[in-house]
Amino acid sequence: MEANKATSTDDLAEKVRFLSQPEAYPDQPASVQLVETHFSYVFLTDTRVYKLKKNERYPFLDLSSLEARLANCREEDRLNRWLAPDVYLGIVPLHRTSEGALSLHPDGAVVDYLVHMVRLADERNLEYQLCHGGLQPTDITAAADWMTEFYRHTDRKGTTDVAARRRDCERTAEELMELVNDSRVPELRDQLLRWMKANDRLLAQRALVDAHGDLRPQHLYLGAHPRVIDRLEFDASLRRLDPLEELAFLTLECDRLGQRWVGEHFLERYELLCDDTSPPGLVPFYQASRALTWALLSANHLVTNPESRGHWRERTRLYLDMGMTSLRSMV
Repeated sequence: MEANKATSTDDLAEKVRFLSQPEAYPDQPASVQLVETHFSYVFLTDTRVYKLKKNERYPFLDLSSLEARLANCREEDRLNRWLAPDVYLGIVPLHRTSEGALSLHPDGAVVDYLVHMVRLADERNLEYQLCHGGLQPTDITAAADWMTEFYRHTDRKGTTDVAARRRDCERTAEELMELVNDSRVPELRDQLLRWMKANDRLLAQRALVDAHGDLRPQHLYLGAHPRVIDRLEFDASLRRLDPLEELAFLTLECDRLGQRWVGEHFLERYELLCDDTSPPGLVPFYQASRALTWALLSANHLVTNPESRGHWRERTRLYLDMGMTSLRSMV
């Protein structure tokens, strides 16, 4: 959905300009790379990452006040300490000096906050390796075992609300059909609803955990000490997941990048180490459900990013294709 720009005496563009300069940082890096995400501006130096939240308000997230941005930064830092314990370094205040200049030194009034992180090597990133080669099976096993250990220790969050899940499916399909004219959308919806009706008891018995919430290859870093970053911080209900669903989504994303076996290995390790074998049809159901959701998220970009409409139209079609493929594996 479209964000409302927050009214503020502080100029976000000024902050972005300041933080894009190497001389803004105490260690004087050689360069600063700027990456814009949906909710943040991310500044990459040689060895560090600084994340500035946008002062915007959404129906599901309010970052319009300084206090709200601080709370969001603290929650992001707290949630990521388990899966990336040596990556998240706390919160850094951004000051305005008495002379009116911005500064990362403790001088003047605090005008914003930054999440402070260690910069991990791009070559360790799973998405990078899926696209450029270099994957080692031992690294995949280590990362899968790291995620499994996390699932074994994270908080339990009850079981699936099947009625709410049906409503979400219907709402997602309805919103998607407003954006794209594709017969696969109602077919996906109808088959997902039929499967839920036939497997109501199975879904209602699936235990949920406080999961990562956005487990995509771009958030995983491989090696002897795997790390997983960007755990979803703004809505705890979106982290309330069956581990099999989260790993089914990871498999879907690995499949989209041409290496489905990587996600399947995560599922195999989880099932083995947690003694939680997937019942027939459950993982394909989760994948078809996620494909429908991400088709909608992609289609939303047709409105918000008209300059890249072709890219997002193709991405929407791809998720619908993968959803239909998953349907054929449901029983």
